[in-house]
Amino acid sequence: MRPRRPPFRPVIMSFVHAIEGLSYVYLTQRNMRIHVCAAALVGSACIALGVGRVEVLMVVLAIAGVLVAEVVNTLTESMVDILEPRYHPAVKVVKDVAAAGVLIASLFAVLIGAVAFYPALLELPERLAGLVSERLALFLAYLCVAVVPSVVGLFFVEFRFPKGTRPGLGEDGVEGGA
Repeated sequence: MRPRRPPFRPVIMSFVHAIEGLSYVYLTQRNMRIHVCAAALVGSACIALGVGRVEVLMVVLAIAGVLVAEVVNTLTESMVDILEPRYHPAVKVVKDVAAAGVLIASLFAVLIGAVAFYPALLELPERLAGLVSERLALFLAYLCVAVVPSVVGLFFVEFRFPKGTRPGLGEDGVEGGA
């Protein structure tokens, strides 16, 4: 009789595969790295300016929308490249439409950011004084945990893996190609 696998193993493997997918998108898509870096900077601005909970939730949902759109865009481009590796006008249309989804999500996120930050920007001196007196430790911790790693990751991938040498799918759709 063979030993039983733990019942939670499939759930853990689902998370592992999802993290592998996110890693692929992060390593191969410069715009994803830029979005992650921008999200970290926006998060630090939320802390620095003492933006309210509802506004922070709006910003987080907008950021999530942009990141999801970027993942779907990468998925679409990868699938189309596998199905039709040569240039074809229909492939261009599919890729352009997927990119339009990212553009719409990004413009929506900018609008949400403007609405969320507008009241804080009107009271900028008071908000910055509150940063020093009330939120400095949280702000510095966030910088160390989120902003610095995302900025370093952005530049590390650019210089560590020049275009054409990044890990990902090869021309034949097999993992590990350039």
